[in-house]
Parts: sequence; C-alpha cells; structure tokens
Amino acid sequence: MKKLTLLLAMMIIFGASLFAQDAPSAQEIADTYIENIGGEEAWLAVKALKMKGKAAMQGMEFPMSITSAEGNKSRLEVDVQGQKMIQAYDGETAWQVVPFMGITEPTKMSPEEAEQTKDQKFLNEFINSEERGFSLESVEGKEIEGAKTHGVRVTNEEGYDHTYYFDTEYMIPVMMASPIKSGPQKGAVIESYMSDYQEVGGLMVPMFLDIKINGQTLQKITVVEAMINPEIEEGLFSMPEKK
Repeated sequence: MKKLTLLLAMMIIFGASLFAQDAPSAQEIADTYIENIGGEEAWLAVKALKMKGKAAMQGMEFPMSITSAEGNKSRLEVDVQGQKMIQAYDGETAWQVVPFMGITEPTKMSPEEAEQTKDQKFLNEFINSEERGFSLESVEGKEIEGAKTHGVRVTNEEGYDHTYYFDTEYMIPVMMASPIKSGPQKGAVIESYMSDYQEVGGLMVPMFLDIKINGQTLQKITVVEAMINPEIEEGLFSMPEKK
C-alpha cells in the first residue's frame, strides 16, 4: 500500500510538471498572438486606424466612428439623435463635447474623465513590450463563453493595468478586464468581450465588442467598416478653440 501511495504521488507530481511545461509563458502567448493577427512588422507599419459602425446602449443604436493614430491619439464620435458627442485625445489634452449633458463647446475633461482615454495605447502592448516599459505576467485563465483561456496581465510603472484572456485554441484575446481607478465606480471592473475577428488589410481586427461593468452590459459596439492608414484631417484630434 505504501508503494502504491508513493507511486501515485510521483505520478501526480510528474503530471503537474508536464502541465506546467505545456502552459505557454506570457511572452510566448504575446508572440503567438501578434503573429496570428498579422505579425509585428505589419502592425508597426500602421500609422492610423478608423472604424465605423454602431453603438448599442439602453436598447437604442447610434452611428459611431473611432479614429486612432500614432502618439496614442484618438477621437470617438457618436451621433445621438442628431447631436454629435465627441471624446478626443491629441496625445496631451483630452477633451469632449457632450450636448445632452450640457457640454456644447469643446471642453477639457476632468482628470478622472481623461484617465481612461489616456490609458488607451495605439500600438498593441504586446509589441516590444519590455522596451516600452510594459511587464507581462501570466495569470490564471477562466472559461469565457465556453472557451478555455490563458490570462496575461499587462502593467507598467505609470499605473497601466489590463488583463487579457486568450482563447487557448486560436491564441487571440476574447476578453480584457480593466479596473476602474477613480470616480463613482472606482473598484469595479470593466470587461470588454471581443469577437468576430475579421481580416482588414492583412491584419485581424475584432469587429464586435460587448462592454460590461460588474457583469452588466454597458455598451455593444459593432464595426461595419475598418480602414488601415486612412487620410487623417489635420487637427482632427486637437481641441478647437471655443467660439
């Protein structure tokens, strides 16, 4: 009996060792992911990206567009019943126009409002991560919509903190979890579910996002058109002077 118990213990240890060897490292996941969505060289050649589609909120759908460019510049436009909402960042200043909240002129965001906008990176964090100051850490995966995943947490010294969950079969992210660091929902977690990956100019891009807070859907984004390196109007990201 003692020999059987010892043999069983050795088998468990050996099996655990094999499992550990089979589990890819955070860097291996990152390398495979970037290769699967087009390769590092192709993504480094992307200087701007524009997506058009619709945003679904509270049972209603609104036309929207998202334009982003080098320098972490971004501009979101949503047409809400004839009123245009804009949230933009030019690499230094985050600003917005939100008519239905009484913000009818371009106005700087508060530090709390700007935090999430400034946190978005144009170049994928998994490209040249170490050189750019990002740390990759393997975390426990979870089952997401029936798919097993590997988890990778991405952080830096400036407080950047996002955890990606990669489908173990295709090694592409199906969900990103981000803690809310300020405001009334501080401590909650935003979960962005990504699906419907499609090829755009040789690159793979998710065309559907389901954004949730504490398990409740906040917004759904459906992309109907994506453009790589479109012409960008001069001053698109900059805050206009008030009239």
